[in-house]
Amino acid sequence: MHSRPLFTIWRYSRKAKNRRHRDNLVRSELKQLVAGMFRPDLLEANTIADDEPLMGGRMGLDSIDALELAICVEEEFGIAISRGAEFLIAFKSVTTLADFIQSRARSPVRSGSAAPASPL
Repeated sequence: MHSRPLFTIWRYSRKAKNRRHRDNLVRSELKQLVAGMFRPDLLEANTIADDEPLMGGRMGLDSIDALELAICVEEEFGIAISRGAEFLIAFKSVTTLADFIQSRARSPVRSGSAAPASPL
């Protein structure tokens, strides 16, 4: 009688563990992208906190840097990021950007809802 509920708990536990692992991989990749925008002696990926602000703060990313990062994210993860409020919310920190990427990876983008960022 208990085998079914225990299996269900194990299955959900396994899914949560896989999700955390996938989230950690996305955050790690994002940190590598951000660190790659700087000289290696100025910023290393392992020194970037998940909740550290991307814009301003210690990293001091400006709008051009953010646009460059958006293009890298679009190419690396195959998602489109529209400009405006969505862009500002997604680029608050590594965590918010990873969450944005994960949400886009799980749900299909509706046609016309997000356009790739333009370099102009």
